[in-house]
Amino acid sequence: MKRDDKNVAARSGFMKNFMNIWIGGLAGTLSMTVLYPLETFKTMVQVRSEAKQAVTVSAIFKEVVRKEGLGCLYKGLAAAAVRQVFFVAMRIGLYYNYSDYIKMKKQKQTLSFVESSLASTIAGGIGIFMVMPFDMIFVRFQVDTTLPKEQRRGYTGLGNALCRVYNEEGLKTMWRGSIPAIARAMAINFGVLVPYEKCKNLFAPYLGWTKKNYIASSAVAGVGAAICGLPFDNAKIKIQKMRADANGKMPYKGLADCLSKTIAREGFLRLWAGLIPVYLIAAPHAMMTLLISDGLRIFLGVSKT
Repeated sequence: MKRDDKNVAARSGFMKNFMNIWIGGLAGTLSMTVLYPLETFKTMVQVRSEAKQAVTVSAIFKEVVRKEGLGCLYKGLAAAAVRQVFFVAMRIGLYYNYSDYIKMKKQKQTLSFVESSLASTIAGGIGIFMVMPFDMIFVRFQVDTTLPKEQRRGYTGLGNALCRVYNEEGLKTMWRGSIPAIARAMAINFGVLVPYEKCKNLFAPYLGWTKKNYIASSAVAGVGAAICGLPFDNAKIKIQKMRADANGKMPYKGLADCLSKTIAREGFLRLWAGLIPVYLIAAPHAMMTLLISDGLRIFLGVSKT
């Protein structure tokens, strides 16, 4: 191969990797913006479950949404958008970059279960760690609505929230809940990408590489995301919103402590509190993100399937 050809190949490879990340961020942001009210509603369910309050749809609408207005379902949208751009860009983009590399290196069409699992979990962990400050802020925005007015933090915007957390609680607080957040991200990425890629190949002999295949595979991925990620999501939210008591003691010491106390206080199945709204988020979110991502990757020539 001539030097010029090598340079072209290098540029092509770099551009392909960049586009995988860019496409992932765009797909995740578009799907999150549409479904954000459901994300807020899910957080409200989990917070009320911790407080042993009614968690039915009617109870939450009556006591929260009717009092605060529908606008409360969009609080923290800016922080969530920034989080989503970089988080999904990393967890989707890095996965497909690794996938493309392995396929090219080993001259095969699909990844093994171990390869796919490793790629999805690592990409999810890296992605969420990079955006933890925005993740923590948007959770606090959502939780504020559920608290009595005297206990609310009252952030006026993303910039105000970031400055206040830094000044009042320190830089370290911005990464509070990192362990459950990373565990959640790894579980969700595994629950989404591994079933999605496997199902596409499994359904191909019957549905071909058609829209029906992609839609069916993404629907399965939505189930995996909801079931795998919810216990960690539950713990992450409780840790990120917690306050010290009068003695300066925090309610939870970490992920394991939070999970064990949740089980003792609420019951094992309450680790999946909010499963219905989570599934209503996870299923269409996974479907929209994966379909947009795959559609753009095929349209832009990054992938064939």
